[in-house]
Amino acid sequence: MEPGSNSSLDDSCKGGSFRNESTLSDEDVIAKYFVSTRDRYIITVFYPIMLTFGLFGNLAFLAVVAKIPSMRTLTNAYLANLAICDTAYIITQGKDILGDYLLYTPLDMKSHKTNLDCIVTTSGLYFTLFTSICLLLTMTTERYLGICRPLQHRFIATKERTVKLIIMCWVLGVLYSGIIVPRFSKVILVCVVWPNSDRFKDLPNKLSLPCLAIHPFFAQFSLIAQAVPFVIATLFNTIMFSRIVKKLHERIAGDDVAVGFDKKAMESRNHVARLLIVTNVIFFICLAPYFFTTGNYAILELSNNRIGVKLTYNQLVTMLWISRGLTVANATTNPLVYSVTNPRYRQAFLQLFSGSCRGGSYTSTGQKKNRESTTGTGSMSVSKM
Repeated sequence: MEPGSNSSLDDSCKGGSFRNESTLSDEDVIAKYFVSTRDRYIITVFYPIMLTFGLFGNLAFLAVVAKIPSMRTLTNAYLANLAICDTAYIITQGKDILGDYLLYTPLDMKSHKTNLDCIVTTSGLYFTLFTSICLLLTMTTERYLGICRPLQHRFIATKERTVKLIIMCWVLGVLYSGIIVPRFSKVILVCVVWPNSDRFKDLPNKLSLPCLAIHPFFAQFSLIAQAVPFVIATLFNTIMFSRIVKKLHERIAGDDVAVGFDKKAMESRNHVARLLIVTNVIFFICLAPYFFTTGNYAILELSNNRIGVKLTYNQLVTMLWISRGLTVANATTNPLVYSVTNPRYRQAFLQLFSGSCRGGSYTSTGQKKNRESTTGTGSMSVSKM
């Protein structure tokens, strides 16, 4: 198509905006519209490996909790819901990243998107993310009370209370995601005039810019708002974990044994505390780059590029791919963390895959016990839920 012959394109665009790229070099157009080799490697190699590994691990953990009676504890109720969040997040990311890429490669802009596609995908990604943050914060609070306020926590940690807290996390996750959805709810039609080159002759002239903000206000506001739960959870978890670690250090000196606490119950609580600490640290490491990248972009936009770390367009895109990949990595690592940090979880996975899923619980060394025990906190009771 000649650069000046836009009348037929104007008729078909129906109010869409034009992008005359005919004056750009082929390399500039490719960099602007096509997935780079580096990003293609991330999409086609890194993501499939992480998505497959994550689905297997989280579904295996859910099977462990469902089939092994001794694993139906109050703490595992939170972890099971976290696994459900991670599974839903992985599936949504798989559809959004791999599905779009496989159907519309090599264009980075997908002309098939609709407003409903954007709303459904964004809702799925963010409500599971915010629910995960709420679940981790709630688990940390429960563990803090169980270790630092054991007597009080013993009387309030019940199945009914746990169910209410879990429902609260899902509700808050859904409601807060509603703040972010308007930023990714609108598809804008763009009609492109490509350079007069054989490389672009078969490309569609009508594209869409998918999942943009319904109003410029939401573009910056949601970038800042989405970081608020992450910052709050990080601050509170850091404070509570510092106190948990201090209390665990005191227990090493034998303080709790001296006042009559059961040694095995203490061991069990300590294992779970360490598990949650590792889980939260990995969660922070994996999600911090994403919130830093999007928050930095919002600050640059609000300050007219006077404040913040300036990135080129390609650097920003690559950072978003990498940080988004780390969020997927976080969703895949939790089952591995459970089995590495806690012998009881490791034994339960072995029990599941060995085909022996009848009742009975295990000590921290993996030896089967004849009767069920409790930790004395309620949150790690091995009684059925």
